Amino acid sequence: RCARETLLLLKKMLGSCRWSHTQEMMDYVREVGVALMDARPMELAIGSMVRRVLYIIREEFASSVIEASASEESKRGGLKYAMQTSLEGGLANKPTAVDYTVPCKNLMSNIMGAVQELEGELDSVHDAISDQAEDHIPDGAKILTFGKSRSVETFIRAAAKKQRTFQVLVCESAPYYGGHEMADCLCRAGIDTTLITDAAVFAVMPLVDKVFLPTHAVMANGGLIAPSGINMVALAAREHSVPVVCITGLFKLCPLYPHDLDAFNELTSPAAVLDYETDQTLLEKAEVLNPEYDYIAPELLDLYVTNTGGHQPSYVYRLLAEGFHPEDRELEPPLTAR
Repeated sequence: RCARETLLLLKKMLGSCRWSHTQEMMDYVREVGVALMDARPMELAIGSMVRRVLYIIREEFASSVIEASASEESKRGGLKYAMQTSLEGGLANKPTAVDYTVPCKNLMSNIMGAVQELEGELDSVHDAISDQAEDHIPDGAKILTFGKSRSVETFIRAAAKKQRTFQVLVCESAPYYGGHEMADCLCRAGIDTTLITDAAVFAVMPLVDKVFLPTHAVMANGGLIAPSGINMVALAAREHSVPVVCITGLFKLCPLYPHDLDAFNELTSPAAVLDYETDQTLLEKAEVLNPEYDYIAPELLDLYVTNTGGHQPSYVYRLLAEGFHPEDRELEPPLTAR
């Protein structure tokens, strides 16, 4: 939801404001993105959408410049001039700074069209993922998942609609017990579902054929930021050589590296773990931490099932190159004066 609302906000801003040049547009998008990220720092999808929009602006600007240059080259001598320019640039091998203040024709309409396509991708992300369910859930399989996730739920329900017979084990995901709601939804869909405690994961793992996990964000190294407790499931699966598959849309892809894990986590109220009515002497001597997320290393994952297909964790770098510009990895305040 945060990804979609962020995209709609940026789309409205781009379409309703008048821009002097492309650099000014990018500066304002970056400024709004920084403000949104400061308000919700753990919603990494916000930053991803801002970076995707910046990438779209850069790509459409480059396409417009190339088109204008090609027209100019045809006037100056056509193919001979183009080959000479390309050869000189290759021999020099010197990166040149892009001047985003150059005016371009039809740039705004091209940008809005590309943003509209990105919005359509967000709207169809769950359908695109669900279409692959039949390939990953074989008949008679016993699968395990953790907590409540719309992506995982629609994925499992899609496999059941293909007349596949399988059993689902759902971890209850304490202390918020999202697994209870997940198990109830799957049962209502006619799927054989068993709710288990988180402590029983290691014991039942030898019976499991495949593990399907949700995620909060996919990091640049192929690791996950996921709800607390999932790292335990991934470790148990690796111990018993059970494949671990993450179900996620590419809007959760984040071009940041988890160098400081504390920066990608937050502590919530310990009341969910330890009741305030507990003996006061214990509370005075104990420090109770209730982290919201876990970090799952890429070595514990086997496959990502996304809206563009299945990808191994080692392929994440390529997905980043296709949707994010290196200069936008770290969002900064506007560089030009307003």
